[in-house]
Formats: sequence, structure tokens, C-alpha cells
Amino acid sequence: MEAITETLDPANPKAEKTINWNGAWQARGEIIEAIILSKDEKYKNLVAEPVEEAYKSYMKAIELDEKGGNPLIKLKLVSFSNVLINAAVTAFQANSFDKATDYFEKKLLIDKLPLFKTDATIDTAIIYNTGLSAMNAKQYPKAIKYFTECTKYGYNTDAPFSQIISAYQLLKTKEDTAASVEVMKQGLAKYPSAQSINVQLINYYIMIRQDSVAMQYLDKAIAKEKDNVSFYLAKGVALDRLKRTDEAIEVYKQAIEVKPESADAYYNIGVIYFNRGVKQFDIANSVPTSDLVRYEAEKKKADALFSSSVPYLENAVKYNPTDTYIADQLKGLYYRLKMMDKYNALNKK
Repeated sequence: MEAITETLDPANPKAEKTINWNGAWQARGEIIEAIILSKDEKYKNLVAEPVEEAYKSYMKAIELDEKGGNPLIKLKLVSFSNVLINAAVTAFQANSFDKATDYFEKKLLIDKLPLFKTDATIDTAIIYNTGLSAMNAKQYPKAIKYFTECTKYGYNTDAPFSQIISAYQLLKTKEDTAASVEVMKQGLAKYPSAQSINVQLINYYIMIRQDSVAMQYLDKAIAKEKDNVSFYLAKGVALDRLKRTDEAIEVYKQAIEVKPESADAYYNIGVIYFNRGVKQFDIANSVPTSDLVRYEAEKKKADALFSSSVPYLENAVKYNPTDTYIADQLKGLYYRLKMMDKYNALNKK
């Protein structure tokens, strides 16, 4: 290392002929690579950032190789590519994601050198891992670049699409959200069975309250996972917001068939009946005070709806006993319907 440093030192008059010789720079790369690969700890600190320095040396050797196509340097770069991959993996495992990304990218840059132009192999695994490292390093535009490249080669099926979507969503601009949705649609078109992308589209359309569109994707999701209660719950919410409450109740009942202890499904049905009771009670209150018979008839309808809500809220409390909000709603219903024994019993808990 001392000898090669002198050979390439601009301050050394004797280095005038060797400083621009590709062979000297190649030798420096080989020496530093040997230091990297050495198992002897006393050599480890001979060079700061050895992976970076070896890469620079090999690249300088290629730059100064006027004839080009040196088979020996090509052989050395194949060996050094493995050093870069190992260094990248080590950095990734140590949570040094910026370094891991840098090392993986250097490997990809080597692959693109004219020296390797006749080699048709595209290392899609390294491209994917570069994207993964960039993602963890929060270099989201770079992650999108590499994962998009993976989609062109069909590597790892729908996984790169999911990664691109996540990267766009983490960028959090309006434009990136729009781009994310477009990628979701592209991914689902290419991989119709990709449930993870389908779920992301469901979440997006529910979030922006395009419930009719969300339902299209929810039906696909349910067809693939009939035992996934969360899809039934999401569909019920969408139907409820579309004011298709009878259908929402049926979907929530399907959720209960899938998961009998689903407190959310019971609660949501109870709320639908409760809200209907409130509307009916408003109708009763709009009756002129002189028409007591009609008022009582309308109020009776409201009480019937409130009564329909009770067993569902009771089950919601049963399967989610720690939720005081649901318990308070049930207590309010008991009080309204003069079910004082149940009111007092629940009030003691």
C-alpha cells in the first residue's frame, strides 16, 4: 500500500510516468481489494473507506485505458463486484442503508460499463435490492427508479409495484398520490391476483370517499379471501355511507358469520338501527302537539328501532368490554327505553 501510494502521489517527482498509467491504478484497486478481503485485523485500517477507494481505482484504470477492452481489468471487476455486493449486504444488515444503496449502485454501474456490453445478463436481484436499500434510506425517488426497472423485467412479480406505491405515498405530495394510484392500477392489471395492491386501492378510495369505486375492489378482495372479516366491515362502511343501509346490515351479518365475535360488525349494525330511530323520533317530534295519537304512533316506531339496536350493541359490549364509548351508548339506550334493570347493571361495571 505504501509503494502504490508513492507511485500515484502527484507530489512525488518519480510518479510522473506512473500517475497516468492505467496499470498502476488497477494495481491500487487490487491491493485495496486484498485489504478488504484479508482476515488479518492489522490490515483493516490501512485505508479509510476501502470499498470506495478500490472502486475509484478501478474506474480510474478504465478511464486511462486508451485501447480499452483489457480482459484482465474485466476479470478484476467481476471479482470486485462480489466485494461490492457483500459490502452492501453487510451495510444493509447494519442499518447503514445509504451505504448499502451506494455499494449496490456501484455494482450496477460496473454492469453497464462498455467492457460488459456483450454480457446480456441483467442482474434484476441487485436492481431490486438497490431499490430496497434506497427505500430504507428514505431515498424514495431513487427507490421508485429501481423498482420501476424491476417491473419492466417482471422481477419478483407484484412486489416492486407495492414498493413503488409505498414510496410515492411516503413522498406525500398530491402529484405523488396520483402517481401512486396509477401504479396501483398498472400493477393490478398486470397481476390481477395481487391482493396487496387491491387492498391499497380499497384504502385509497375509501379514504377519498369514492365508496362506489372502493366497492368494486372490495368485491374482488372478498372473492379471493372469503374469511377476511375486514373486507366485509369495509364494504359495510362503504354501503352505509352510500345510504344503502339495508345492504350494509346484510354485509355486517356476513362478517359475523365469518367471525362471530366481531364487535365492530355488531356495533355498526346497532348504530344503523339507532340512527334510524333518531330520524324516526325527529318525525314524531314534528307532529303537532294537538295530534297526540299520531305522535304516540310515530314515537312507538322510533322505540321499535331503538329496541332493534339493543341486542347488537349488547354483543358489541360483550366482545369489546373495554370500550367505554360503546358501553355509554348502550346505557343511553337502556335509559331511553326504560330498561332500568339492565341500565343499573351496566352502570355498576
